[in-house]
Amino acid sequence: MGQSYSKSDEPCSESSSGHIDRKPDYYELLGVDRTASPDEIKKAYKRKALELHPDRNYGNVDASTKLFAEIQSAYEVLSDDQERAWYDSHSDAFLGENGEPSEVPFAYNNMRMTTASDIMNIFSKYSPGMEFSDSSDGFYGGLREIFDQLALEERLACQWENAQSVDLPTFGNSTDSFDEVVRPFYVIWSGFSTRKSFAWKDIYRYSEAPDRRVRRLMEKKNKSSREEAIREFNEAVRSLVGFVKKRDPRYKAGTKTEAQRQEALRQSTAAQAARSRAANQAKLREHVIPDWAKSEDPGEISSNQSSESEVEHFECVVCRKTFKSQKQFEAHERSKKHVKALKQLRWEMMQEDKQLKLNVDDN
Repeated sequence: MGQSYSKSDEPCSESSSGHIDRKPDYYELLGVDRTASPDEIKKAYKRKALELHPDRNYGNVDASTKLFAEIQSAYEVLSDDQERAWYDSHSDAFLGENGEPSEVPFAYNNMRMTTASDIMNIFSKYSPGMEFSDSSDGFYGGLREIFDQLALEERLACQWENAQSVDLPTFGNSTDSFDEVVRPFYVIWSGFSTRKSFAWKDIYRYSEAPDRRVRRLMEKKNKSSREEAIREFNEAVRSLVGFVKKRDPRYKAGTKTEAQRQEALRQSTAAQAARSRAANQAKLREHVIPDWAKSEDPGEISSNQSSESEVEHFECVVCRKTFKSQKQFEAHERSKKHVKALKQLRWEMMQEDKQLKLNVDDN
C-alpha cells in the first residue's frame, strides 16, 4: 500500500491542463447504479474484466493493467455488504468534494497529524495484484509504517494531554507468527480509540467571547466538533483494520489453523465422551441386580394372573388374624386382646432364649 500520508499522496492529481482530476467512483468503474444488486455488480465486473484484461489489449497494456486493477478493487469493495455500506457512507472522503481533499491536514508540535481522509486514501491504494512483501511499497511494509505512525501519534498525544500512555502493537512482518504478533494486533486495533483531543477542530476562539453565555455556547459547539472528528477518525481506523484483516494472508492461515485445532479438540472430546459412555454401558450390562432389589414389573405378570382381581390383606402374626383394610389392622393393634397376646409372645421368646443360653438382656 505504500506510505500513509506523504505530501505527494494527494487524493486528487493535477493534470497537464491545470485542472484537478477526480478520483474514479467504484460504481462508475463498473458501470452500475448505486442501487445495483449483488448479481448486477458481479455481472458488470465480469464484463469489464473481460473487456479490460491486459491479454486483450496488446497495444495499451500499461493503461489496461492499471484500470484492470482498479476494477478488481472496486469489485472487492462493492461485493462485500459491510464494505459497500461503509464506502457509500464515506464516498465524499474517498472521492473528495469538487475534486479537492475533504479534510485539511494539521500539524501539532511540527508533526503532521493523520486525518480520516488520509486513512481513506489507503483504501484506494490497495490493489489485488499488490506484492505481499516487507518493502515500503509492499503490503506488509507499507501497512507496518502506517500503523507505526498512528501508534507514535497516540503516544505523543498521551504526553501532550497528560494521559495514561497506550501501547499499540505493531503490524509486523510477513514471517511473524499468528499467536505472537498477528492475533494481538487485530484484537487491539479492532477496538481502536484515539487519545488525540482534536483541539484543532475547534470552531471558535474563547478569547472572542463577549460574555459567559456566549463562551458556554462556544464551548458546546467546539466540544461537538471535536467529538464528531474523534468518532470519524476512530471509525476510519477500525474500518481500515477490518479491510486489511480480510486480505491478510497471515490472518487467513492463522484462523484456518486455529479452526482446525478447535475442530480436532472437539472431535477428541467427543471421542472421549463416546468411550466413557460405552464403558459405562458395559459395566451396566455386566452388573447383576439381586433378587431383593428387583421390583415387580407389571409386564412380567402373566395374562391370566393380571386378569384376576387381587385383594390386599393385613395379617397379625401374633393373633393369627387377617384384616381387609389398614384401618381395621390398626384398630386391632390397639385392642387389649392384641396387647395381651403380644406380651405373652414376648415372654415366651425370652424363656426360649434363656433355655438356649443366649446372651439376652433381662431388662
